[in-house]
Amino acid sequence: MIASATFSVLSPAAYATLPFWPLLGAVLAGVLIMLRARPQHAHWPVVLGVALSAALAVTLFVDLGQNAEVTGSTSVTESPSLSGRGQGEGESGDPTAALELGRRASSGFSHTLYGWISLGEKISLQNRQWLSVSFHFDGLTGMMLLFVTVVSLIIVVYSIGYMRDHHGVPERGYERFFAFLGLFVFSMCMLVMAGNFVLLYLGWELVGLCSYLLIGFDYHRPAAAAAAKKAFIVNRIGDFGFAVGIFALYYFLSGCAGPGENPLDYAVVFKYAPHLADADSGFLGMSQATLVSLLLLCGAVGKSAQFPLYVWLPDAMEGPTPVSALIHAATMVTAGIYMVARCTPIFELSAGALDVILTLGVIGAVLTATMALAQYDMKRILAYSTISQLAFMFVGLGCRVPDSAVFHVFTHAWFKALLFLGAGSVMHAMGGVIDVRRFSGLRHVLPWTCGTMWVGCLALAGFPLLAGFWSKDEIVHAAFERHVVVGVLMLATAGLTAYYTFRMFFLCFHGKPRWPEEAGHPHESPRVMLVPLVLLALGAVLAGYLGVRFAPGRDSFLGLFQPHGFFHSYLGHSTIGHPDHGHGGLGLMYLSGAVAVGGIVLAWVRYGAAPEVDPDRKLLGGLWNLWHAKYYVDELYDDLFVRPLRNFGRLLFATDNRGVDGVLWLITGVPRGLAFALHFMQRGVLKTYALSMVLGLVLLMLLWSWMA
Repeated sequence: MIASATFSVLSPAAYATLPFWPLLGAVLAGVLIMLRARPQHAHWPVVLGVALSAALAVTLFVDLGQNAEVTGSTSVTESPSLSGRGQGEGESGDPTAALELGRRASSGFSHTLYGWISLGEKISLQNRQWLSVSFHFDGLTGMMLLFVTVVSLIIVVYSIGYMRDHHGVPERGYERFFAFLGLFVFSMCMLVMAGNFVLLYLGWELVGLCSYLLIGFDYHRPAAAAAAKKAFIVNRIGDFGFAVGIFALYYFLSGCAGPGENPLDYAVVFKYAPHLADADSGFLGMSQATLVSLLLLCGAVGKSAQFPLYVWLPDAMEGPTPVSALIHAATMVTAGIYMVARCTPIFELSAGALDVILTLGVIGAVLTATMALAQYDMKRILAYSTISQLAFMFVGLGCRVPDSAVFHVFTHAWFKALLFLGAGSVMHAMGGVIDVRRFSGLRHVLPWTCGTMWVGCLALAGFPLLAGFWSKDEIVHAAFERHVVVGVLMLATAGLTAYYTFRMFFLCFHGKPRWPEEAGHPHESPRVMLVPLVLLALGAVLAGYLGVRFAPGRDSFLGLFQPHGFFHSYLGHSTIGHPDHGHGGLGLMYLSGAVAVGGIVLAWVRYGAAPEVDPDRKLLGGLWNLWHAKYYVDELYDDLFVRPLRNFGRLLFATDNRGVDGVLWLITGVPRGLAFALHFMQRGVLKTYALSMVLGLVLLMLLWSWMA
């Protein structure tokens, strides 16, 4: 097992409290619901709880970077002996890669709170396998917790202003909303900190539950209730495969684990994972590594809204805007990327699984980017953008550069949270209207919102020197290294991203000032909403510089920067490892930047004046209509799956109600009829009962005498 760490700032026990502070805040907010006391202050327990978690996450991030064991000077777990293909060279046949897998299994620290479930009661207590509540600390944990807690804190603070109406009175369910936010942050922190697959799965399902509760927060609206159910059901499809994958891991590795080793602990799984590479799973000729990887991938496809299970995420925009920001930036959709990255030692054993990840990523990136080109709802444009960016991350994972994929998760969190909260500021000023056809020229009335959203749009578009440029560029380079067609598709998608992002921006903030009647006299959002926008804008500019090195010279971008800096080194001793992948050179970096600038310029030419008649719709005709209809995927799913299953459910209900219940009615008819016929004997008259007893006794005596 991995030993417990000796941190220099705080103890492991102190860091282990990190996820429980938001939970405590959620509980206290729930108490306010029961007490019905001062609902306008219900946000404070959650704000303080998430703030404490963020402070611990920042401290942990620094502490992990300073700890000599994490930075690679020592190893706290003995790596397995890996020599020869039979012991884990994987499908690549590279013994060096197998040794690297063993090294990754030795990284990080664990801290066990308590033994939860004992496996194997007949063996001694010392050698018993324990399913424990344990937390895993390494570079990946530190990096994920950093942005999850900090971005969540910013969103929670923003929510204070957003969830109040124009008169400063909290909206309906104010306490419930903040209680759910605290529970959401707790769930994501538990997922990230989990030290075994069972705890990971519990956090995984809690995140799904919280998303259901928050998407359907306005449950009195049919659209919100339907969106919540859709998100929950679609995720159940992927989560079923994920659960089966965990069972398969336990089944395949239970024979490898030694005394006292739990086959579902990360350290044990990654230690013995190479044994899965060549063992036959007994299913369609797959190796155990391939079968487990594909089953685990099902969960990531659902949770991270990948093709073909992405359809829940656009509908999730029915929830309050801070919820959209939280789902898209800090929680929920990042969970799938994190899980695949965490399980890199397993996925790298299966080239077939990596090809599936890459294929799904390419399809999803291109498909949803074209959908975003033909939408008018700001939040849904950003939702399709998120799906496309998540697909970029899948491409990075499929190209064997998980550190670059996680780098894009990190940078994406800042500018996507900024864009959603900026859209919420627009919605706040427009009286709830979010359709860009109904307003324009808002830069004159919302200058701070316009400025911060401009920064976020530049970052999402991949404008040079902003956060999105550095992380997206790494994935584009890795795609070209994998195959030129994949690289071209990713580069084209990056250009589409810049175009549809600024199409939305120009339609909203440029052109002649106009707004709907619902807006009344629009004005800028309060400070409690604007300060979070400014902080996220700073992150959208600066977050990318964690992933580059300042290296002046002719072989550096703009003579100043080179890729693969502190971020990648920090992750280098986690389960992700530090893949020795190359870089496409300066030419491709300049080309990537030029594509982003070109997309912005083209959007300015066509939408800079915010025309009331959409020029793309007029130019593209039927193709634009196909994109606007989202390729009719929802209608196709409705015809192929939803309606047949609903009709099948009605058939089962009718069978149960009329068939089974009818048969049971007939079966129970005889005793019911007999009871009805004899009910006259039960009238509650004591004299009748006494007479009946005497008559019965006389009959028994006569019967006995006759038989004698």
